[in-house]
Amino acid sequence: MGRRVGMKLKASASTQRKVAQATVIVSVAFLVSACAQATRETFDLTTETGALRSVALRSGPAVYVPEPAALAPTSSDRIVVRAGDDSVAILPGVQWSDPMPRLFQRRLIEALQQCGLSASSNFGAQTKLQTDVRRFEIDLARNLAIIEVSVQLVDSGGGRAKAARIFVEEAPAPEHTGSPAARALSDAAARIALRIGQWTRARL
Repeated sequence: MGRRVGMKLKASASTQRKVAQATVIVSVAFLVSACAQATRETFDLTTETGALRSVALRSGPAVYVPEPAALAPTSSDRIVVRAGDDSVAILPGVQWSDPMPRLFQRRLIEALQQCGLSASSNFGAQTKLQTDVRRFEIDLARNLAIIEVSVQLVDSGGGRAKAARIFVEEAPAPEHTGSPAARALSDAAARIALRIGQWTRARL
């Protein structure tokens, strides 16, 4: 009887040690993950206000601007880089403040408003600005920030395309680290948003 009690106590102590070890491992993993998240720099797409000041803000035709379409990893909150072999990856240690399509949607709305259009993300306008972001990345081989956007003006009621165009914008990106890369993409985003706004205004 004493032997059996001893074996039970021994098994219990062994189980307790395993549980304690597992708890330590989980805690360490959580701390490592938390530290990795804490060290990731966060950036926004700043608006190039100087380029927009020359355009008067007016209350023109209403345009519905839904969130742009994009494929992963471009659709995420990470900064995308493309290598010389055409493979894509994400820039470590940095992120956008929101998923990229949501940030670019805001820049488009601001640019369209500055071009004299009553643009918003609220459904209801007769015209929809439908966009598909094909590239929003740093080209490592060419040292460029490249943005490529397919744009369609669509009749919200019937779904008929009124006009379509593909826009491409580039900005120098000699440095591939967090802040310079984000700034290069922000510059390209501001310019391409303004071009899309001017193109849209001319067709409404």
